[in-house]
Amino acid sequence: MLCTHGTMIISTVNDIQSFPPFASLPSELLIEIFSTCSLTGDWHIPLTLSKVCRLWRDLIVSAPCIWQTIVVLESRRTMSSIRTQAELWVARSSPLPFNVVLKLTDFERLLPIMSCFLPNIARWMRCTITYDGRTFETSLSDLTLSSPRRMLHHLDILLKTPFEDVAGDDEDDVIFFSCGSATYRHISMRVATTKLPHTEMVNPLLFTSLDITETAFEYSVRSPDLLRFLAHCPNLEHLYFHGLSNDEGTLNAPPPSIALPRLHTLLLDQVCNQRSILSHLHLPALRELHLRHINVDYSLEPYHVSEEGDSDDESHDFSQSPHSDLHTGMGIRKLLSRSHPPLEILDMDLSDMRTKDFRWVFDKLSDLKQFSIVGSDMSDSVVALFMPFVVEDGDGERMSVRLPQLSVLKMYSCQQLSGDALVKALSARVHYTDHATPDATLTTVVISSCNDFTAGNAQELSWDLHDRLHVS
Repeated sequence: MLCTHGTMIISTVNDIQSFPPFASLPSELLIEIFSTCSLTGDWHIPLTLSKVCRLWRDLIVSAPCIWQTIVVLESRRTMSSIRTQAELWVARSSPLPFNVVLKLTDFERLLPIMSCFLPNIARWMRCTITYDGRTFETSLSDLTLSSPRRMLHHLDILLKTPFEDVAGDDEDDVIFFSCGSATYRHISMRVATTKLPHTEMVNPLLFTSLDITETAFEYSVRSPDLLRFLAHCPNLEHLYFHGLSNDEGTLNAPPPSIALPRLHTLLLDQVCNQRSILSHLHLPALRELHLRHINVDYSLEPYHVSEEGDSDDESHDFSQSPHSDLHTGMGIRKLLSRSHPPLEILDMDLSDMRTKDFRWVFDKLSDLKQFSIVGSDMSDSVVALFMPFVVEDGDGERMSVRLPQLSVLKMYSCQQLSGDALVKALSARVHYTDHATPDATLTTVVISSCNDFTAGNAQELSWDLHDRLHVS
C-alpha cells in the first residue's frame, strides 16, 4: 500500500472503497500505520495522507501521535515555510511531547529554526541535528532529569565559523546543556555562527541570559544589528557582550531604541560602540553595569549626531583615552536619562569617562551602593566629587553628598589622583555620613596599586575609616 518513500498508492476515496479489507480497518490501526509513516523522513507525510479522503483527514487531524515527529528539511525552504510547519506540527501534536529531526545544509539557520520550537520547550523531548555528515542528538528529557519544570535559561552565541577547529575540540556540537535545581531545570543553548541572524528570521527567544562573543574582526557586530537582535529577547535579565574593540565607524542612521524591561545586569567588554549600544537601550530595571577593557588610545569615528554634553571637558584633565572616554560617558548619560534605572553597582575596569561625565553621572545615581574602577585616569577633580557639599534650597543651606547610598568603593591602579586628595575627600565624607546617614555610609574602601597613595596617606585615612580601609 506504500512506496519506499511513504507516498500512498491509494489516493482516492474510490480506491479505498474498492479495497474492502483496507476500508474496514479499525481507526486505531490506521492511526498506528499513519504514525509509522510519519517516521519515514519526508516532512510532509501527514499532510499527504490527510488529502486522501475525509476519513483519513479526520483521523490524522485528531490524532496527536501522528504529529509527534517533526522532520525539518531546511534545504531550499524559506523560514516562513519552516515556521508554518513548526507551528502546525506543534499545535496538532498537543498535548503529547514531540521530537525534532533537523537536516541542515546551512548551519547559520540553526538558531532561527530552533526558535520555532523553543517556546514549547516543556514538550520538546529529543532533538536530532544532521549537518555536513555530522549528527548531534540530544535528549532534553535526560538533561532535565525528573524535574517537573523545564525553563529556558542561557543562550551562548559564539561568532565564528562553525566547526573551524578540525581537531573537533571547539565543542560546536554541544547545542544544549542544562543546570539548575531538582525542581527547576534550566535548558541552555550554545550556538556557533558567523553573524547574528536577521530579525525577520527569528521567533522571540525567551532566554533570560545571553552571552555574545566575537572571535575575529570579520565577525564583528555592528550596533544596529545587535540592537535589532536584542528586540527578539524580551525576557533577558543578564546580557554579556564580548567584543574585539572594532570601531564600527560613523553610522548612516540612528539605530533602533530597544526596551529590555527585565534586564538587571549588563556587561560590555572590549567594545568601541559602547555609546551607540548604551544610548539606544531602555533598561528600567538595570541594577548592575559592568564596563571592561573599553579604553582605547586611538581616535574613534565621531557619533552620528551631536548631543548636549559633546563639548570639550572644561576641566581639561589628562587622559590616555580621550575618544573612548567621551563615548563611554555620553553613552551612560543617555542610558540614565532614558531609563532612570535603580543602578546599584557600577564596575569600570579599564573603562573611563571625562571629569564632566563623572560629575553628571554621580549626580544621577542616587541608588548606587558599589563603585569599582580599575586603571582610570581620573583626576583629583573626580575624587573631590565624593566630598560633602552645600546645597541651597527654599529652607536655606544644607549639606549633601553625591552617591548617597554608596557603601563600597574600590579603586585599583588609578595613577593620576593624589593620595592627599583621597584622604581629604573620603575623610570628609565619612565624617558627615557616619553621623547624618549611618545606614548609608562607606563600609568598605579598597585602594590598591595607586602609586601616589602613600603609606602616610593610608595611616591618615585609617584614623577615620579604621578597619573599613583595605590598602595594597
